Amino acid sequence: MNKKIKHLYIHIPFCKSICTYCDFMRLIENDNIKIEKYINYLICKISKFNNHQFKTIYIGGGTPNSLSNNLLLKLLSLCKNKLSKNYEFTIECNPEFINEQQANTFSKCGINRVSIGVQSVNDKINKLFNRKHNLSDVINGIKILKKHQITNISCDFIYGFNQMNQNDIITNIKFIKKFKIPHCSFYSLEIQNNSILSKTSYKQNDELIDKQLLLIMNKMNENKYHRYEVSNWCIDKKYQSKHNLAYWQTKEWIGLGLGAYGFEKMNYYHYEGNINSLKKINQKYKQKEYYFQILMMGLRLIQGINLKNKDNLKAYNFFKNKIDKKQIIIKNNYLRVKNIDKLDNILIELV
Repeated sequence: MNKKIKHLYIHIPFCKSICTYCDFMRLIENDNIKIEKYINYLICKISKFNNHQFKTIYIGGGTPNSLSNNLLLKLLSLCKNKLSKNYEFTIECNPEFINEQQANTFSKCGINRVSIGVQSVNDKINKLFNRKHNLSDVINGIKILKKHQITNISCDFIYGFNQMNQNDIITNIKFIKKFKIPHCSFYSLEIQNNSILSKTSYKQNDELIDKQLLLIMNKMNENKYHRYEVSNWCIDKKYQSKHNLAYWQTKEWIGLGLGAYGFEKMNYYHYEGNINSLKKINQKYKQKEYYFQILMMGLRLIQGINLKNKDNLKAYNFFKNKIDKKQIIIKNNYLRVKNIDKLDNILIELV
């Protein structure tokens, strides 16, 4: 095990219901024996990280906080022992499952960042997404977390849904301001092949998506939130997601669990199969693929890519002749995109 790798991602695929837009590895599993067996599998894998200390651990899903408190305690307490100083330990949560006992477990096990899947503060919109929480669940969950001294809270929102209007966006941002949420993600609704929406007649409205993004940008800026990545805003730099920054800066990370991805020694991998039998699928990167990964991920950051880093500079030099100098600039040794919202078009040209 490479002890230089400082980032760990753990995937919990279990959900109580399936959201209409979701295409992540997720499944409804009500057999507690199977769920416990899966968690014990993860515990066995994590236990093998002898003397390994991670700067960040991120537990995603699925719905990690739908696990029983006993299983959460077993998993999180082990993870706590694998953390270095000044760590970031994040868990994704659905608001309807947050309660006093769970928040106490989070606090006791060192969780210091919680990412809540809000999606919308409009209950009617969330019903269309097949979300099972309502606004009161979100408010209650935030209050409980803060009561247990977990104040680094991130909230996820979706925009670009045809049934959403301008007022929905404004109301979401008023909610963020009212409850002093330090970090927020706004994701444009995408119709992925593995989602429920992809099997319906739903058609995306690009003009609506662009208008709502512009509104988000303006309103978040008015409220002094800093956009540091394509989909992410924070009230202060200290609230940037350190774990996700590792992805965007093409650092190595270990992935564990069904549906998890990892990147080690130029090997990009993920786990397929089922909870009883996981298969690791490897994709060994060639130099060109690695350099493209650096540009693709790094240019998502508003600050851009630090060219003082040797690999970053090599990536830039490799693609230099293909880069549109009108679209991508170098400032203070950082390679960045002039208009971050045109990034997809720029990357297509590089390919």
